[in-house]
Amino acid sequence: MKKAIKTKLISIICLVVLIGTLQITVFAQSGVSDEAKEHIISQLERANIPNSAVAIIRDGETSYILENSQYDTLFEIGSTAKPFTAFGVLVLEEMGLLSVTDPVTMHLPWFETHYNGTPVPNEDMRIYNLLQHTSGLTHDERRFPVFTVETTDEFIVLYSGIELAFYPSTNHLYSNANYVLLGILIETVTDLSYDEFMTQYVLHPLGMYNTFTSIENAHATGQAIGGYRRAFFRQTPVNIEYSPLLIPSGHIYSNISDMARWTGIHMGLVDIPEQFVRVVERSQENFHISVDPFADFDFHHVAGGWLVWEDGDSIEHMGATPGYFAIVRMLESENTAVVILGNLGIMAPTVNQLGNIALDAVIDGNFDRVGVDFYVILDVVLNVAIIWGVISLVKFIRLIVKTVKQIRDGHVVRYNEMRAKWLLDLVFGIAVLAGIYFVLPNIFSLPATLLIAVMPINLLIAIVFAWLDFAHSLFGLWTKMFVSPQKN
Repeated sequence: MKKAIKTKLISIICLVVLIGTLQITVFAQSGVSDEAKEHIISQLERANIPNSAVAIIRDGETSYILENSQYDTLFEIGSTAKPFTAFGVLVLEEMGLLSVTDPVTMHLPWFETHYNGTPVPNEDMRIYNLLQHTSGLTHDERRFPVFTVETTDEFIVLYSGIELAFYPSTNHLYSNANYVLLGILIETVTDLSYDEFMTQYVLHPLGMYNTFTSIENAHATGQAIGGYRRAFFRQTPVNIEYSPLLIPSGHIYSNISDMARWTGIHMGLVDIPEQFVRVVERSQENFHISVDPFADFDFHHVAGGWLVWEDGDSIEHMGATPGYFAIVRMLESENTAVVILGNLGIMAPTVNQLGNIALDAVIDGNFDRVGVDFYVILDVVLNVAIIWGVISLVKFIRLIVKTVKQIRDGHVVRYNEMRAKWLLDLVFGIAVLAGIYFVLPNIFSLPATLLIAVMPINLLIAIVFAWLDFAHSLFGLWTKMFVSPQKN
């Protein structure tokens, strides 16, 4: 009965919202100099991004830059999806179905947490903690896994009674798990799937008909393009399947036209119903009144999932997945915003660089800033490691053949000389393997197995050759210790 009342309430409000969104703003194609456009294009080409789309909103007008894409080309927008999910939660608050100050357990009774082995009181873990990444969950996939979880039931088992990394509201650390939880929260409160609720009560009422919270629906349009990642000095396709659980945290699809509209909505440039205006205002609030949001960082995530810098001028969010990237950045003082979508997996700092490059070019006419992607450097390192590994493999085979012949001819002694070359080679092999299995997982907060799955394919090949080189070094040491040199 309770669910039926909620569903009817949502339907009534949806009807009102739909009636109020018949007017859709069309942006003009001007406002950005040709020099700025050419500089942005040159940087996109420099990054070797297969397909990209840029929207620049300047003084209420929008300019588009399309590289091997169209206005309706669909890109996966990565973690730029989080403000959409947060918006959905705030719409539910506007409907009166929840409050962001509610304890999470009021709607998800199973989500009990612990800190230092002690249960966290329900009133200390509130919905706004999830929205603002202050829950005690972190981005560490080894401690708070989400990518390997396939069903809601499995997620509930993993997160019931979970041990937090810090006490709620005492710190701010980014976490995909927060937004997976918010997706489950939306489904629980509405009795609808995340896709049904977001499509019917958020996206379509906002006039966004080309944004999809279903991967299948996005691809069914024929407009979705595949993602790529760097390997062997070129782009290679990415084929990674994601659980629907992850969509609220980072796997929504959209095109540049809808993303420009979304940005315009948050800049107050698009006519939307009054109830949505209140949600937009609410989405930029910070609920941690008693906690300094910038105590540990120069930025903080606010209620709507947006990242706000300490000067209060920049509000943004970016996303980076193995095959795509996206960024939305708004500068209030300049009345300017930039949206960039692309289908190449690049590092988060590089995504931010592209955003800065575009804004510098548009606002200041500064064309000096250029971007460097860590993945380019990593690709070079991995390719060099593979070449080294091939040479090492050839030497390994030759050494095996030579050693077998020596043993067969009876050239066996005890404790022959131990050459420094083999010790250095062994140390190098151990360092490479330690980097792969410990250093990189710590940098990316991913278990080694998952890191191999999402990183360029040449990482896996480099790992194989690293193990072969390690075996080569051990075998070489053994031959120098126990097998005499070949006699002439």
